[in-house]
Amino acid sequence: MAQVIDAGQLDVGKFMFKCSVKLCLHDATTASACVLYHRFFQQCSLQEYDSYTVAATALYLATKVEEQHTRLRDIVNVCHHTRHPDLKHLELNRHFWDLRDTIASCELLMLRVLQFDVTYIHPHKYMLHYLMSLSQLFSRRVWETHPVADVAWAILKDSYLSSNCLDPSPQVYALAVIDLALQCCRLEVPMSRKAENAWWKALYDQCTHNDLVEVQNNLVAVYKMNTTISGK
Repeated sequence: MAQVIDAGQLDVGKFMFKCSVKLCLHDATTASACVLYHRFFQQCSLQEYDSYTVAATALYLATKVEEQHTRLRDIVNVCHHTRHPDLKHLELNRHFWDLRDTIASCELLMLRVLQFDVTYIHPHKYMLHYLMSLSQLFSRRVWETHPVADVAWAILKDSYLSSNCLDPSPQVYALAVIDLALQCCRLEVPMSRKAENAWWKALYDQCTHNDLVEVQNNLVAVYKMNTTISGK
């Protein structure tokens, strides 16, 4: 059953994506930032803390977790300009130092809230392995004609907009994303109808069909919410 997705949090997620692009952060760093953000608000109230400050803090902490060290000054400038594109760039004045100190303080708060457990196993490496294995079942022409890998990576990235990304195992998550990408490309795995086990069962035997459907429903819910917001 798909969980309810908050429209405001979806906007904050997009804000984090935009900042990540401007800061040239790796996919794993962006994913870690989203996870830190979602985990923080699993413990704390959205009404008590400013979402965008927490988002900026999560980005900064993620650069440390993933060892993609980025200056706090750059985080402050990029996040401020992304949040307020009509304003001039920050100068080294009182306002800048207040923002910098706020993020630094929020980082300590986030670490305490998460009990200094900031590691998370992302599905990225599993998905890469699964895609490589799956590609061997198709002819080279068919695999290159259908952008399964590109669609899968795009879906995986978008999935971090929602806190639903925290729930399933990384293996199940990767398989659910790939299966959804295959459906989007209208591509069927060769011999899958005659095989004793589903292709995803061969890659991870602890995965069930219900697991895949649950994850995919949550993924689709993100896109439905995004469409609803865009249509307003």
